[in-house]
Amino acid sequence: MTLLTTVACTYDYEIPDSETEPMVVIFGQIVSESECVFSLHSTARPNGNLEIYSNIDDATVVVKGTDGQVFEGHGVGNFTGRFIVNVGKLSSDQKYYVEVSTPYGNFASEPMQPLDAPELTDICYEQSEVNKSINVMVTTADPHSLVYLLWQVDDYYEIYTPLTTQWKYCMGQNEGDSDGQNGTFEKISPEAYTNHGWRHAIALANFATNEDYGCGAITKRSIYTRTISDHRLQTRCCTRIKQMAITRQEYEYRRLMLNQTDNMGGLFTPMPSELPTNIKSVGERKAIGYIGVRGRTSMKEMYINGSDVGYKSQDNPQTFPQDGVSPLSLVYHGCSVYTHTPDTGDTMWTFTWCVDYRDKYWGGDAIDRPDFWQNKQ
Repeated sequence: MTLLTTVACTYDYEIPDSETEPMVVIFGQIVSESECVFSLHSTARPNGNLEIYSNIDDATVVVKGTDGQVFEGHGVGNFTGRFIVNVGKLSSDQKYYVEVSTPYGNFASEPMQPLDAPELTDICYEQSEVNKSINVMVTTADPHSLVYLLWQVDDYYEIYTPLTTQWKYCMGQNEGDSDGQNGTFEKISPEAYTNHGWRHAIALANFATNEDYGCGAITKRSIYTRTISDHRLQTRCCTRIKQMAITRQEYEYRRLMLNQTDNMGGLFTPMPSELPTNIKSVGERKAIGYIGVRGRTSMKEMYINGSDVGYKSQDNPQTFPQDGVSPLSLVYHGCSVYTHTPDTGDTMWTFTWCVDYRDKYWGGDAIDRPDFWQNKQ
């Protein structure tokens, strides 16, 4: 990632003296009239070298405002450390913040007023030639002033697995069936096949300032590159890019965090300058993160067809016999039934991702067909 400028700032923040104590890391942002995702993690270096990183599910997340509004979050669970908060309309003359309660302590972000972003006038992708990576670019309206911007990318994409199965293995419910041998093979109805579906992936793609553009419009700036083997391009991908305004302090936080994680090995690797944060703790335990507050945002969408860019799969589906291995062990190691012959009991297995679009192999989260989805014209 190439940044357009560097901002020199000084911040009052200290890394804990004891590297054995878990440090709480909070990612997220408060966006007006949006479903906001917060991620909670803890990290420490108990032996002074290896950095242990774990998700926090046992927590509460609440967004509050000086206008009295309260938006309570709910956890996704399954050891993801993710919490979703549905935030309503924010007032430009009020301040908003997030409160987080964890087993490691209670934390709150600095109350901030929502920032309005300039209009995102165009998004597009360019490819030097078919079968080469694509560059996704943005163009903004002229804000007539210095701005700092952040782009969020939501990808909705259609997946077809390389294999299709008509069978599934159901574990036995009998007491003592520790190896799953008393389970049953069941035929799947066609409407329940898992070889086709949709997924949704969300990420913060890039950030920049328009200082090098004379504080005017940013024109066709590449915010990320995608290889032609990316699963999002397998069939069709709807890419929605949201443009948000951020503060100079948040810009600097993201710049330093990117440099530290990419070049120095981790968030808590010693570095010449301190990592900024706007999260305060209620107690002695510290937290790292920067929770920005967004008012008006601007969004554009486009569809990218895999056939247009020369999608090239690197998937390597495999099938294999059971060969005396217990079904429980196969399922535990991420396998699913591929074929089964009831008369002989012969069964072939495969990796779950080969027959189930819901497997994490395909990235993002499995979703129903989006209401806005457009079939290829």
